[in-house]
Order: sequence, then structure tokens, then C-alpha cells
Amino acid sequence: MTIATGYKIKTLKDFFMLELHQFAPHFGLPNASPFCMKVEAFMRLAGIEYKSVKVTDPAKGPNGKAPWMVDNGETIPDSRFIIEYLNRKHGYPLRNDLGKEQLALHHTITRMLDESTYWGVVFERWVLKENAALTRDALLESIPNPLRKLVFTLAQRSVKSALHGQGTGRLSSEEIVTLAKHDIDALSDLLADKPYFGGDKPAEIDATTIAYIANFITPKMSSKIRDYICDDDNLVAYNERMMKEVFPEFSA
Repeated sequence: MTIATGYKIKTLKDFFMLELHQFAPHFGLPNASPFCMKVEAFMRLAGIEYKSVKVTDPAKGPNGKAPWMVDNGETIPDSRFIIEYLNRKHGYPLRNDLGKEQLALHHTITRMLDESTYWGVVFERWVLKENAALTRDALLESIPNPLRKLVFTLAQRSVKSALHGQGTGRLSSEEIVTLAKHDIDALSDLLADKPYFGGDKPAEIDATTIAYIANFITPKMSSKIRDYICDDDNLVAYNERMMKEVFPEFSA
């Protein structure tokens, strides 16, 4: 059955399809936000159908940030709660019968990436002078100059305040890079010679790890963290493998 809606014809399936509200692709990535990218990676790995809805103003979301999800009239904010909602609804499709110890380790990795590694990404993109203009022109490309510069200056001020409050902004750039290197070393050691962090096949954790590893490797920016991770053949190979499997349209 189809229903006419304005100039478009939609099926009933379109009306009830899960909507992922997220930022548009940038920097050659499915999403420059690791939080958006990991949700989309999770849904693709789990075979969950969805419709991507472009977010231009995250302030319109339920908690002022992207991503959020709308499923049959119910709105779920925050990548953590979105994935938990989908897990409950679809029977935890990417747990692969993992044991409690493995799941605890995967939870710990996720927390490290979300609460520690993430801030290295933010610092290098938004604060380093050599990258700030690239970030501005990519993320705010729809806004004409000179308004774009004004909007970016206000956004950058907010980002710096968040970095300072979180603690990363109180460190030197060398210290921030050192902490990120520790996280990268931990990821490489944990992956070891396995094809995936989940083992022989991707697990839920791989949706998160590819989101962060790709967000470090793919953008062509001045980055000591990127240089460090690109010297790790293990993680580079993982990034290439996962991008081909999960986001082939963004794979070189």
C-alpha cells in the first residue's frame, strides 16, 4: 500500500521505519561524530533497517545533542541508550554469546573511548590552529562567510569550555597526545591478532572501536595522534577491513 504525501509517494513501511537523526558525513567519514557513527555501525552490523535523517541543529534534539532515534513515535536520545534500546528490542544481536568477562572488558573499552579518547579528537579538531579552519569550513559549509566565522568562534568557545570542565583542556597538547597514545596502545594490544575486537566475527564493541579508529585515521589533518595510530599496522588493517564491511561507500 502506498500513500501520497505532497510530491512524494511513500509506503507504509517508510512511515514506520526507524529514524536515526545524525549529522551529515564529513571528512570522508560516514559521520565526524563517533557517537553518531557507532550507532549507525551497530545497526548495520546487526542488520537493523533504518532511515538516516540529517541533523543541522542538534539543539532541536531531546537532549540538545546528536544522535537521537525515533522508533514508531518514541524518541530515544544518547548513543548509549539508543544501542541499549535496540539490544532489548532485537535480542542483543551482536553479543555473540560472549561471557561476562568479555562483556565487562568491552564495556570498559567503550567507556575509555567515550570518556577519554574522544576528547583527544575534540582537541585536535577544534583547538589546534592548524585544524580549526578545516573543521569550521567542513562542519559549517552551509553557512556563508563571514557568518560562518562568527558561528564557529562561538562554537569553539563552547568546546573549549567543555574541554576545560572535563579536564583535558587544562593539559598541554603534549600531555593530551600522550594520554591518547596510551588508549591507542591499549586498543592495539587488546585486538592483537584477532580480526575483530569481538573475536572471529564483529561484536557490539566493534561498532564503537571502528567509529573512533576511523575518526582518527580518515580526516587529513595535522595530528600527532593520527600519525601515531597510522604507524600501528594492526589498527590500520582493522580500519580498512571494518570500513569495507560496514561502510563500503566510504571505503577507499
